[in-house]
Amino acid sequence: MPKAEPTADRAAKSAPTRPRKGRPSLALRPLHRMWRKTIDEIEVSRVDLPVRKLRDAHRKTVACQISDFHVDRDEDLARLFLAVEAINREHPDFVFLTGDYFSGPDTMQRYVEAFRGALRHLKPKAGLFAILGNHDHWSSSDRVTEALEAAGAEVLVNDSRRVSVNGSELVVVGIDDLWARRAEPVRAFSQVRPGDTTIVLAHNPDTALYARHLQPGVMLSGHTHGGVVRIPYYGSPFKSILKIGKRFYSGLNRFEDFYIYTNRGLGTFWLRIRINCRPEVSRFNLIPFSEAGEAAATPARRRTRRPVRHIAGPRRTSKRRHPAH
Repeated sequence: MPKAEPTADRAAKSAPTRPRKGRPSLALRPLHRMWRKTIDEIEVSRVDLPVRKLRDAHRKTVACQISDFHVDRDEDLARLFLAVEAINREHPDFVFLTGDYFSGPDTMQRYVEAFRGALRHLKPKAGLFAILGNHDHWSSSDRVTEALEAAGAEVLVNDSRRVSVNGSELVVVGIDDLWARRAEPVRAFSQVRPGDTTIVLAHNPDTALYARHLQPGVMLSGHTHGGVVRIPYYGSPFKSILKIGKRFYSGLNRFEDFYIYTNRGLGTFWLRIRINCRPEVSRFNLIPFSEAGEAAATPARRRTRRPVRHIAGPRRTSKRRHPAH
């Protein structure tokens, strides 16, 4: 008798499911198509990322970042598979995962095996590193950590790792989540030496307020979903959830003497909406801090034109009960 395939492998190979019930009326279909495109079309942002104390051996090192998956539905899982494919096409040295992989314990339990199967397909040359977000602590930090490690990721919880790239070391620092009251920047930097090149992973951009005295080389964050709704020349109309300021909702911004890049995330939470704020894969070329300029703050973008397929999986049976973000 043939062996049954693991859950994650079955999810990865699944064909699109049958059309969803309750299709919109003919008059509303153009709006529905626009909404689906905004939610599902991943944008690859290509960014020259200025890093303090960057060594010559690390110039043009390629790194990719994805964040805020919020895998709560089949289409969220499908979007994750597309993001993994987009990342592998970039042949990165590093892949960084910056938290909020599920929204709550129910959906985490339902999709954790398929989530692990998707991440196993990532093929960075030098390392796959992850941190936790607030929703991961509200779900089950132990279970999420276990799934990430089983997929080959090194989970940094107020810790750091030295990695050799082109014969020279850099240090990846992971700071735990601020809203979950687990952030310990000093502990995370305890093994960092003066002169080290550091890439800091911190789910919440506000972490920079508590880590700035440690002189990060650069910080990669998520959490904000890019503000969800982006109005040209204005930004998000919603009240800021960040103390550091609304300009840190998305993209590359300088904070004092280092840069923060805030990824817009892949998923959504509570409201299934994004306006002018597409799901994002960030693709970085590391450059010296001295070369930072206007070009670095205006990343080139490429959109994945393939539509998200609905991957077969369990149906939702319960509602989330956590606050937004």
